[in-house]
Amino acid sequence: MIEVKDLVKLYGERKVLHGLNFSVGVGRVCGFLGPNGAGKSTTMDILAGLLGPSDGTAKVCGLDVVTQTREVKEIVGYLPDNPPLYKEMTVVDFVTFVAKLRKISSADRKAAVDRVMTDCDVTDVASRLIGNLSKGYRQRVALCSALVHQPKVLILDEPTEGLDPNQIVLIRGLIRKLAKDRTVILSSHILSEVQATCDDVIIINQGQIAAQSSLADTGSSKPSLLYSFSDKPENALKWFKERTFVSKAEVFADRQNCLMIDFKDDFYGDAKTANLAQVNNQLMQQGFGLAFVQEHRTGLESLFFNAIKNQNSFEGAQQ
Repeated sequence: MIEVKDLVKLYGERKVLHGLNFSVGVGRVCGFLGPNGAGKSTTMDILAGLLGPSDGTAKVCGLDVVTQTREVKEIVGYLPDNPPLYKEMTVVDFVTFVAKLRKISSADRKAAVDRVMTDCDVTDVASRLIGNLSKGYRQRVALCSALVHQPKVLILDEPTEGLDPNQIVLIRGLIRKLAKDRTVILSSHILSEVQATCDDVIIINQGQIAAQSSLADTGSSKPSLLYSFSDKPENALKWFKERTFVSKAEVFADRQNCLMIDFKDDFYGDAKTANLAQVNNQLMQQGFGLAFVQEHRTGLESLFFNAIKNQNSFEGAQQ
């Protein structure tokens, strides 16, 4: 698990983190939400052992990130916002190279590489140069490098950035699967990504924790889904209304070319990820111009915006 107490980070005289306190247990996915520059990436760099705190403590599975940095790095898988990739290497060679760096034995290495490439759905580009891949594929190759050593803790900075709707669903499902016996921290500035993937949320603003909550307390466990299209979605709306597994389909007035869809209860469950992927595939095959899909829950939106507003108001009153 992760335990953070009174964590402070200074860059010269500028204080970036102002005494953070939080913990994340095993089997939980915790989402870091906040505006750009709030301190999310700095916090994750410290937890990954890449950056030292100026004050306070941070422990990962009982290991101190300052005094036991090497041990922390061995049990953490980290996907940074701009992951380092050797673009002149093939996918399989790069993942194998990372496995060697992670000291996976030669006897176990091929199985580890095959497993993680299958999990991240990159086997079809195994022999291609990384530099020739799309951004979405490069993101999934980077995720391979974070997972190949089967870390106890996963720290993911914007893991679905650059992925298409089906790839996002796949990675969400993978993260949920991996979290069963791990601790996962996932950073994003997109509310729907945190809502769709995480158990808990920590909202960071101006280097401070503005709010933290279990997502079970922020709204219904069955959200609506927003489907955005590149053009007017009349045909897509008609298609959804004809589906027997859809309970409600309507235009989402707050966003152009967007539909809000509610699915029936039996659509959700063990097959939810596969069902969503199948719907996305069918929409793309119909040529409706699907741009992206995201979950929509008003509870988290209210928590986020009220937390940021209240903290900013407090800071203003203090000045």
